[in-house]
Amino acid sequence: RSTPDTAFSFSIARQGRRAQSAPALFNIAEPPLERWNFTYFEDYFARDADTPVLVNVASKIYRRVALYEPGDYTATLTYNNGSKTTASWLVRDLVQVKKTKNIVLFIGLERMTTNMISAARLIAHQTVNGRYQSLMQMDKFPVLGNQMTHSIDSFITDSANSATALYSGHKSTVNALGVYRDSSPDVFDDPRVESIAEIFQRLTNGGVGIVSTAYIADATPGAFTAHTADRGEYGAVVDSFLNGAVNYTWTNWTGPDVLFGGGAEQFLPGEESYQGQDYYQLFGERGYNVVLNNTALSSTPNDAKTLGIFSTSNLPVWLDRNVYKNNLNRGNSPDGTEANATDVPGLKQMTLKAIDILNARHREEGWFLMSEAASIDKQMHALDYDRALGDLLELDDTVKNTFAKLQELGSDKETLVLVTADHGHGFDVAGSVDTQYLDAQETDREKRNAIGIYEEAGLSQYVIPGDAQDTSSLQFSEGAAFPANWDPRYTLFSAVGANPDRRENYQVHKSGPRRPTVNSTDDEDDYIVNPRDAVTGFLMNGSLPVDAAQGVHSLTDVPVFAQGPCQELFGGVYNNIDLFFNMAACLGLARTK
Repeated sequence: RSTPDTAFSFSIARQGRRAQSAPALFNIAEPPLERWNFTYFEDYFARDADTPVLVNVASKIYRRVALYEPGDYTATLTYNNGSKTTASWLVRDLVQVKKTKNIVLFIGLERMTTNMISAARLIAHQTVNGRYQSLMQMDKFPVLGNQMTHSIDSFITDSANSATALYSGHKSTVNALGVYRDSSPDVFDDPRVESIAEIFQRLTNGGVGIVSTAYIADATPGAFTAHTADRGEYGAVVDSFLNGAVNYTWTNWTGPDVLFGGGAEQFLPGEESYQGQDYYQLFGERGYNVVLNNTALSSTPNDAKTLGIFSTSNLPVWLDRNVYKNNLNRGNSPDGTEANATDVPGLKQMTLKAIDILNARHREEGWFLMSEAASIDKQMHALDYDRALGDLLELDDTVKNTFAKLQELGSDKETLVLVTADHGHGFDVAGSVDTQYLDAQETDREKRNAIGIYEEAGLSQYVIPGDAQDTSSLQFSEGAAFPANWDPRYTLFSAVGANPDRRENYQVHKSGPRRPTVNSTDDEDDYIVNPRDAVTGFLMNGSLPVDAAQGVHSLTDVPVFAQGPCQELFGGVYNNIDLFFNMAACLGLARTK
């Protein structure tokens, strides 16, 4: 309608009871009417013709409301002389019994599908007669479930709204953090929902830790405290870690006990920090110890809140920190200089230190830790499968050492450990590639004959050490946790299901993270094959729109591994919001008033 009905009404009814207006039900004043407009394209034909549809909006937002009585509810919007739109709402009946004191939630961004785990197992663990001689730590979890990742507006999710679902039990829309996104131009006024970190701290005064190998303002860590329709408001996300939500009355937030990751550009004073402020200084003024490298991290005391920012942007990946170390020369020091960040902790070091701090500060109240292996996803987007697998194996090694740390602290019987993802990529392995043969061929069609399928795939060569005297074959071994040789002759024939145009030679990128495409123009996004990438490989036509520089997320369900108190809640197939409700039930966070 060109003129929306401003006299609409909104009512809510619990099943079997009469409907009440929202102000009467919640005992609040009627909120003010808001008006705005927006445009959208009805389809791609309209987009190409530049003929958007104009929509005028009349809206009311009921803030700081909650339904406490379990049951099924129906919300009804009445407008235009009797037209009705209804929505169903379930308030779950959770037992108010605390079954676990602590939770460690690992988010393995690939997001870590079973296909990716199978590939990681293949390159790091040896088989004899078709049987693995060792297993990944994730293989040993007693409970395995699968979660569906759909969002409100799309069956393909991004990390912002999927993290919101995991942390709050509320579905959201693409790019939204901790809100039900509306169409208003203000990205900070959307109706917000509490995260499990906010609820946990409010109800128990327990500890909260946030660890990521990404820039810390990224969607997965940011969804704990940020409430915005635009995940790209990185400076405001960092401010929310310290101050919580400030533009409306909201949950009192005193900050996390632990905040570890990258993204120094949002902490250093300047254009990329919130209002140009120095967040190292602001965190320090709130009593945080501020550390900028692994040496300082290992020696900082466990009894104080700690901020650890170890590089600009994302932290260097495992493969570059441990094998191809020349790639650390990136001028990415977190102190704002042009120096290189070379003394950088990995996921394991950050996670174990976070547990030490949380245990020291909140042994009695309990604590909640999220630890994210972010670059599994980021390297999958870049089609850099070696670096993605390296970070997945680092995650598995971190999980293994987390169990050892919990046992050392005497907390293993009171801590639930979960490993999951918030979305997947369409990754899989279909054979092997003889890279020497591929390099020797002249045409693209001849190069494809280097791929071995079925019986010609052979066995994994990554578990066989290379020639120690051959300096061109960089290698690394850390027990059974990582490959013995990252540059074997026979590599994995692997791919994702949706790609840009690119060239493939199936060899490890020794000079740094992969960049499969470049922009062909200066004035618009039109990505073509990067002429410097995989130069010995063959050209592969893409399937994505030409403005896509990288791979994208997929529909696939993602696994949930569970071990510890109330682990039985996490088996089966369920929606991503159910992970929140199961964690809340384990922590005894349900309330009836």
